[in-house]
Amino acid sequence: MKVMKNRIEERITKVVENAEILDKRAYLTVDAEGIIKRKNMNFTIPAMVFCESHEIFNMTLESECNKVEREKEKKIERLSNTSIEKLKENFVKLVIKGEIEFSKRYGKELALRDKEEFLKTLFNLSLMDNPLSMKSLMALSMREILNTVGWIDEVGYLVISYFTKQRYDLYLLENAQEKDTVEEIQESSLALVAYKKVLESYDYKNIRKYRGVLSAASIKNNEKEYSRVEDEILKSIKL
Repeated sequence: MKVMKNRIEERITKVVENAEILDKRAYLTVDAEGIIKRKNMNFTIPAMVFCESHEIFNMTLESECNKVEREKEKKIERLSNTSIEKLKENFVKLVIKGEIEFSKRYGKELALRDKEEFLKTLFNLSLMDNPLSMKSLMALSMREILNTVGWIDEVGYLVISYFTKQRYDLYLLENAQEKDTVEEIQESSLALVAYKKVLESYDYKNIRKYRGVLSAASIKNNEKEYSRVEDEILKSIKL
């Protein structure tokens, strides 16, 4: 869509310029007393893609920048001697393990050699996790970015970093009952709407299990009050 394409092209430079202070070192920490602290998803990249309002995008970018979390960016090296199948296999394994340093290299190489295989693999990875992780929303954002401006190291790194550092919760996938059809979901849930859109984007080998994950997540889902940026994104991806 031309409007979204223009939006991404106008905003991408700001995201790249601030990439070092948009990442997070970890999304979950546990102290010696067993106190768990979770950080919320960084909405800058989805806002760049899906928010119509420039004010909300700029507000989100400003609020998500954190110099304390600064991660020095390095050029992502290529892996030109690796086959497509090996790239896919290793990318999935490394992302699930939470290994950012190598997963970013396998992800970049796969994206540059076969964009569709990269996107299908990224979408597949998002469906393995609990829908509430919002990885499906990040995957949808990455598709629009790749289709508009192609691979950019700083943006690719932020996306893959979220996939690796937001640790996987595979409980629903392990315990979901296979389903032949996609059941009704709460259309007011950003996480569920994004997951469903990803689910309907490709023909996955494990699609019946993913339908079961969506069904289970929908039953457990509780209504929540969304921020302005979440509301804007939800309206956009439902179009």
